Amino acid sequence: MRTRLYIPMRQKRTAFSGSLLGSHRGRWLTAIRGGITGFVMVSLSLLFGALPGTAAPSVPAPDFQLKTLDGDMYSKTSLQGRPTLLVFWAPWCRYCQMELPILGKFYQGNKPDQLQVFTIGFSDTRAHVEEYVTSNPDTFVFPTAYDQDNEVAQAFGVNATPTFVVMDAQGEMIFAHRGAGINQNPQYQEFLRSLK
Repeated sequence: MRTRLYIPMRQKRTAFSGSLLGSHRGRWLTAIRGGITGFVMVSLSLLFGALPGTAAPSVPAPDFQLKTLDGDMYSKTSLQGRPTLLVFWAPWCRYCQMELPILGKFYQGNKPDQLQVFTIGFSDTRAHVEEYVTSNPDTFVFPTAYDQDNEVAQAFGVNATPTFVVMDAQGEMIFAHRGAGINQNPQYQEFLRSLK
């Protein structure tokens, strides 16, 4: 004798049509939310990245001290004497994942000799930062540190990833660039021309 599985009609609708429609509806809502989030992030990135910053007088960079993942100590004092590009980034940041390889190629190829590049992973765990750096050795050809408790990021007023801070040889902050597209920033291009 064959056993029949009995599902009441109300449960049939829930089990079959409801779950399928619900899963499709959930996928559509997720896709729409992702699209809106992406649009907003790209718009903000373009707004902050593509528009030239207002000319402002340079201000002293805050004092800081960080140990790189290789164990070397860096501080505001140790970086003085040469202009420096500080890069605040996080492993989960999509724009960081796009910008850091570009920065690595720039560092190995077109970087003016006197320019220092120092990257600071923050807004994530040390393990995630180390794992990302280790798994991308062609990108991380410059000194990289981890900012425990985001103290250095907060001192610099960094609240977005990536954020690029340009300091002159005296340790004065010339300007900051939030988001992707630093290579299209007119201030940054002018700064690089001044070093050649």
